[in-house]
Amino acid sequence: MEELEGVVRGLNHVAIVVEKIADAQKSYEALGLTAGELEHIADQQVNVLVMSAGPQRIELVEPASENSPVSKFLARRGGGLHHLAYDVDDLEMALAHLRVEGFRLIDEAPRSGAHGTRIAFLHPNSTGGVLTELVEDPEREQE
Repeated sequence: MEELEGVVRGLNHVAIVVEKIADAQKSYEALGLTAGELEHIADQQVNVLVMSAGPQRIELVEPASENSPVSKFLARRGGGLHHLAYDVDDLEMALAHLRVEGFRLIDEAPRSGAHGTRIAFLHPNSTGGVLTELVEDPEREQE
């Protein structure tokens, strides 16, 4: 497949579901990662904290309510890897391209994400069993 501008250009973050961000933060800081700012995402009912090691980022995700989809994830599977997120330049174009390619989209249109980004999720059935997030982040330069 030819390279298309606006389709995946690099890894944005790896998301890990945890019961309590504060506890997980201590472990990642002991590994040498640096914490960003805690953010509450109301429509997703989660709290997120990005931990960085150079350009590499891990997003810690905890449920903000019992009704959060992340609460259900924790109840079924326990904490652990939740999704991989990739940077795209143009989220609408990426979604249109992937729709034509036969990908199953969880989000048919972009929605608001953490830290002022726009996001959309792809169904794991289309990506080898891994929940995948596309992130349009005008503030992030690809390393």
